[in-house]
Amino acid sequence: MSEKITRQKYFVSRELRISIALIILWSLLVAAFFTYFAKELGEKIGHGVLLFVIVMLGYIVIVVALTMLFSHRLIGPFQRLKTEIRLIVAGEYRRRLTVRNNDDLYIRSFILEVNRILGELEKLHGYKEDIVMHIDSELMNFISLIEEGEQSKEKLREAALAFHGKIKSLEQGPLKSI
Repeated sequence: MSEKITRQKYFVSRELRISIALIILWSLLVAAFFTYFAKELGEKIGHGVLLFVIVMLGYIVIVVALTMLFSHRLIGPFQRLKTEIRLIVAGEYRRRLTVRNNDDLYIRSFILEVNRILGELEKLHGYKEDIVMHIDSELMNFISLIEEGEQSKEKLREAALAFHGKIKSLEQGPLKSI
């Protein structure tokens, strides 16, 4: 038996790498600035418990602030996107997900891909409506032939074959491209 060889990706998408690099860069810059501030403060008030408390509180504030900022930037858009997806599922197939300028770069690239899928979903929904309309129309024609009275079996057979042909021609629609 042949084993399937899978190639591992060691580098994720460029947008995600940039987002993570920005988070790390900002964190390091803020920590470096605060470390310099703590050193200068230590020279003025001396080393002791007060300096330790100030430095610990400062780092706690930095960690909490950066966590809130970056989690809001990375996770925040998803609540808005969930609402938009609910509207699409409810039948607003023309709707697309939107991103804000300050949303994360990786999320923006993800939304572009989701919007491509939504475009295909909209096409399929339109195709489904066309199919239903055609089938309904042809069935109504077929029923009217039957209700007209005594139709020959040959005429009914021709109508059924024409209906079958139209259904077969619908197979050439967008479903084939997926």
